[in-house]
Amino acid sequence: MVAPTWKSLAFACTLLVAAAIAYFLLHVPFQLGDNLNPLLQLEGDSAWRIFSSSLVSAGFMRPLTLVTSKVVFETARLSGGHYFLVYRSVHVLLVILLLTMTMKLLEVNSFLTFALAMLAVAAVIGLHPFHEAVHETELNVKLIMVTACMISVVVAASPRRWWSDVAAITLAAYAMFANELGLLVWVCLVTGYIVGFRGVSVRALAIVTAILGFYFYLRFFTLNVGAPTLTERSSGYGFSMRDPPELIATFGAHPLPFYAYNVAASALTVLLSEPRGGVFVFVRDLLRDRPTIGMFINVVSSALTTIVMVWYAARRCGAWIAGELTHDDRLFIVSAAVIAANAAISFPYAKDVTMSPAAAFYPLAMFAAMRWLLADVANRRLRLWGAVLVYTLVAAISVGWTIRAFSLGVDMRRAAYKAQSDWVTVDEWLAEQHIDLPTPAHRQLVEQLRAEMLGMTVPKVYLELKWLGSAIDPLH
Repeated sequence: MVAPTWKSLAFACTLLVAAAIAYFLLHVPFQLGDNLNPLLQLEGDSAWRIFSSSLVSAGFMRPLTLVTSKVVFETARLSGGHYFLVYRSVHVLLVILLLTMTMKLLEVNSFLTFALAMLAVAAVIGLHPFHEAVHETELNVKLIMVTACMISVVVAASPRRWWSDVAAITLAAYAMFANELGLLVWVCLVTGYIVGFRGVSVRALAIVTAILGFYFYLRFFTLNVGAPTLTERSSGYGFSMRDPPELIATFGAHPLPFYAYNVAASALTVLLSEPRGGVFVFVRDLLRDRPTIGMFINVVSSALTTIVMVWYAARRCGAWIAGELTHDDRLFIVSAAVIAANAAISFPYAKDVTMSPAAAFYPLAMFAAMRWLLADVANRRLRLWGAVLVYTLVAAISVGWTIRAFSLGVDMRRAAYKAQSDWVTVDEWLAEQHIDLPTPAHRQLVEQLRAEMLGMTVPKVYLELKWLGSAIDPLH
């Protein structure tokens, strides 16, 4: 009998983590505000009408998002009306793919790398943009984009197969026309090739680049969709959220400073876990002497990890310039490119969930940096105080990310309770949102979902210890 390798053990543990998340997902009712109206819009509309109407939406061009949701919706209808089960099954599949593809990219061949790989998984699910992506709407397109980016790097980093180019082109084309974050697939493929990943050919990259050019031509010249404006939605700035009228009054004549702020704030959201949605919550509450334990855990663990990553980049930049790149180096550089590009795409407004691709790649860079740090320490003769400092740093990072990974379960329990509570007043919500139910099929859909959501067993979160909530959830 062949003994399991560290890599296979890491995959097994990753699947256990995915199974735990799947359990929570299957016990979180649909969020009323984010799910019901899109489902009602899908009732009765054809896929072609949905596709064509989405091409002329001002500020956004996401035709394949609604088409995909229509396909899932009709699949649920054909399954006997099991809408919740079908949509949640898609979510579970995406989580499994994301976590297993993350593990596939990591070189795990020892106990040390196994431990660091599990720490990377903890970081993936511990970062708040991942929490937001898991909760995002009925189709969860943000999670689809994150998974598409990760799969594209796996294809690029793997040995080339007969299907590799076709997979890369198809994935990129779908992602670009599903959501703006899909443009990051091009970043992943191109940066991967530059650093030495050869799973995708130059010809395929040229085709993907041509699709990207066609996307921009269609968006900005043919359809005149343009980019989101200041009137699109609220966004954080400084220590508070600003509504569109406030943003227009402050930045209407000169929006570039606001866009620059959003780019910087979005990058810092991943690198430091602060600000949140463009709002410097930790700094604000620190000045008011009201920060929670969870805020300290989030900011300190992210700051320490980012410091190690900066140190790693400084130590390895000479080798990078010389073209002497290891597998970890390549993953680190691709991750840095995704974080930078993701922040740039987020210029219209700051929102945690839009940084979910960057948050998924951040742990890859963390794995590379932490592995190099521990290897460097093992090869040096450190004084006692130096060794204590390094291992205290590693322990603080490990404990911090472990607590943050646990916070996902707490977050989903609370989301389940709140989501079910909202369904009690669904009729009042429909009236407030001025949403009509024009056909008996629409009313039947509402009644079916209401009965199913209210019939689910959800945790009694009001019985949780308050001090535990403040330690786990930074905004509790």
